[in-house]
Amino acid sequence: MNSKYIIFLLIILNFSITFAQEDGLPGSKSTFKSSTNFQALPLELKSKTAKFFNSLIDNKINVAYEDILKDTPLGKKTESVNDLKKQTTKLFELYGNIKSFDPVNYEMIGSSFVRLRYLGLHSRFPIRWIFTYYKSPDQGWIITNIKFDDLTDFYFEDN
Repeated sequence: MNSKYIIFLLIILNFSITFAQEDGLPGSKSTFKSSTNFQALPLELKSKTAKFFNSLIDNKINVAYEDILKDTPLGKKTESVNDLKKQTTKLFELYGNIKSFDPVNYEMIGSSFVRLRYLGLHSRFPIRWIFTYYKSPDQGWIITNIKFDDLTDFYFEDN
């Protein structure tokens, strides 16, 4: 192997190790924000999420997903959307219908990528709901991921 190539690789490897030990590239965390102040979020995000939950409260699972996923890449994944709907139906059967919801916290990266966390107040058990939105330059805020589980203890710091 060419000795110049090996030296170049060693320099790159040393550079990578140095930044990994310093928690990443300079400025990589400077635009990360975590907060519980939902008042600071764009109204559109809060409205889209509230509309989703209100449809679920009305037991309109299909409508909830069709509205929030409209005109998004995720919404075009028919099989994944159908799985989400089925899992939500099973969730309601196991933990009861959702009665209300509380915002918990959010994380924002820059001004165009945000993850919202909510506590779904179901009849028999609280559920953790997580929504990830992206601010598309062409479409505005669109959902890129929806997750839910019964791991609500992770909201507490001792877990």
